[in-house]
Amino acid sequence: MENRILVTGGTGLIGKYLQNEMPSAFYVGSSDYNLTENDQVIKMFKDIKPNIVIHLAALVGGVHHNIEEPVKYFEENVLMNTFVLKESYKFNVKRFTGILSSCIYPDKISSYPIKEDQLIEGAPHKDLFSYSYAKRCLGIQIDMYNKKYNTNYNYLIPCNLYGEFDKFDPIRGHFVGALINKIIIAKNSKKKSIELFGDGTPLRQFMHARDIAIIITHMIDKNKYLNMNVATDENYTIDKIANIALKVCDAQHLEIKYNPDKPNGQMRKDIDTSIFEKNFPDIELIRLSQGIKEIYKKLKK
Repeated sequence: MENRILVTGGTGLIGKYLQNEMPSAFYVGSSDYNLTENDQVIKMFKDIKPNIVIHLAALVGGVHHNIEEPVKYFEENVLMNTFVLKESYKFNVKRFTGILSSCIYPDKISSYPIKEDQLIEGAPHKDLFSYSYAKRCLGIQIDMYNKKYNTNYNYLIPCNLYGEFDKFDPIRGHFVGALINKIIIAKNSKKKSIELFGDGTPLRQFMHARDIAIIITHMIDKNKYLNMNVATDENYTIDKIANIALKVCDAQHLEIKYNPDKPNGQMRKDIDTSIFEKNFPDIELIRLSQGIKEIYKKLKK
């Protein structure tokens, strides 16, 4: 049987890279179907008739926007996840892959890097609490479908992502994308500094979204059904990441001014990638400096 692959969130950060890896899949965005409405989700399945679903769709934003809109981040994500997963099962989808986030892990944890089986050791960080719990719920939902119905559904838990298709916005964007944008604006307007939230001490792993698209494609090609963390081995402070960006963007003259009145977010959340490395030893991930340089060159034009 020929694969008919449905990708929700197909016009987003990962989805646009996935279009290059799997051009024959069906890519839908929020302008095509409203995934928070069950009738719309049923219509999507009737229209496309997929046997594989890659569920990327999510309401995603920066720490500040999550703090401002906690109800929105929880409700919209829980509704999307529940309807898409439920209808996948009803329409006999053979593979469902959901994309979670490393922010779902407990804020206070016994050991680092965090392994997949530590998911429910405690509550996630308060600043991303509702989004994190909505994504954590999807992982539990997938596990329960497998337990109850013997399905082969799985999820990936990536670290923080960046890419050229990100929202380059200081409030709704991911950190690296917003950082590159701030550097470009500062250089163009001849400013002497950029402002970053917090104090620069939290540790973060950042991964190019193109790599997630490649990993998803390899999972399907190799017929693997794994719940696993996906991340690079680069675990740096926000300050180090910012200085890497200044260097590769030829902007070392800019001073970094930290705003301690803004939240740091979770202090540390580096994840263990043993399962990923064991199963996909030939996938070489893009180094942070290389990825930032690539995106900067495209955006500065």
